[in-house]
Amino acid sequence: MSVRNYTARGAQKYLQNREGHIAVVSGLLGLPLLLMVGVALDVGNASAKRANIAAGIDAAALASVIPANLDEDERIAFAKKAFTENYFGKQNVNLDVKATRERVDIVARAQIPTYLSGIVGKDYINVSENASAIVTTSDVVCVLALDPVSKNSLEFSKNAQFVAPSCSVQVNSTAAGALVSKGSYRPQAQSFCVAGTSKGHFNGTLKHACTPLNDPYKGIPEPVDGPCIALSKLKTKGNSAIDKAYLYPGTYCDGLDVMGTDVTFAPGTYIFPKGKLRLRKGSQSTAKGVTFILKDKVTFWMEDGAELNLTAPSDGPYAGLALYQAAGAKKGGSKNRIRSGAGVSITGTVYLPNQRLEISSESPVISEAPATSFIAHNILFTGDAKVRVNVDHEKGGLPPIMPRSDEGARLVK
Repeated sequence: MSVRNYTARGAQKYLQNREGHIAVVSGLLGLPLLLMVGVALDVGNASAKRANIAAGIDAAALASVIPANLDEDERIAFAKKAFTENYFGKQNVNLDVKATRERVDIVARAQIPTYLSGIVGKDYINVSENASAIVTTSDVVCVLALDPVSKNSLEFSKNAQFVAPSCSVQVNSTAAGALVSKGSYRPQAQSFCVAGTSKGHFNGTLKHACTPLNDPYKGIPEPVDGPCIALSKLKTKGNSAIDKAYLYPGTYCDGLDVMGTDVTFAPGTYIFPKGKLRLRKGSQSTAKGVTFILKDKVTFWMEDGAELNLTAPSDGPYAGLALYQAAGAKKGGSKNRIRSGAGVSITGTVYLPNQRLEISSESPVISEAPATSFIAHNILFTGDAKVRVNVDHEKGGLPPIMPRSDEGARLVK
């Protein structure tokens, strides 16, 4: 007789046995077996619930670490909302969220009710999961053209040289030829991503049909105009800053024309509701911890041969913003120009969401800063400009450069 048949016949005899001691043995063995099965089912159920919670906090951590314009409390609230949208369980989950600009940590705790383990007094299983996400620097977008539909939304022409080895270029326009390179030199970046298509040659990964990126600074509050700065009390001639002028933050109601050398802007916010902010050829200006805010139709105009050393503030509502076009500014038509003939260093973001930005030069001068980005409706690099874009925000003493591409945040736990 085979072992298999022998075992089967033995089991059959055991099941058919009606003697009392057999029933006792079955009872004694059955209860522990039932408990073992019940505990296994409860543990399996808790594991499934834990996995659901883990997926929810992973998504919440990644989503909440990316937006640039949130303070700590807003980021925590954003993380909790993102968890609610990505968690599909029915259990109540308690979240402990800690958030900074560069990192979000989430700890989730829940009690999962048991089915059979309650027989031995275990009515629930405690589960805990944690997730941490950080902002990465490998996918920083340092040039972003926001125009959603136009051709030549971002263009490189003539003898302009553009080098951005550690950051990416993004064009939101879905048009054919939204990104164009037609100059003597191929623009170079870590990657080029365009929602439409491109023309010309590029050094770096080139992708078409990319998802448009959101404006990272949309929603920043527009400052209220204050009393007009009394230029007569400063070293000015009319509304022109002359040699060794020392300027203070505030509202410059009719714009400002910088003509002199050794002109200093004290740290703070400079509001221009009308006119133009113009830096004349031969002028020399230094602005540390400064944001220039352009309203209505005001533009920034830097002539070839002007020198500017501009650094954005490291904190406050306009942290990281060197040149900021207010949300209510007029759309279209207006052009801003930065010429780098004599020397320009901008540490921070040039943000002109409703206007065109032209970066050019009549002489081949390289201007560098530790951390710079350009965000505008349309952008043109032309002339003999040599532009090298870096994104070392720590070296520049600024918050991380924004925005990030879709892969600009990663889980570390």
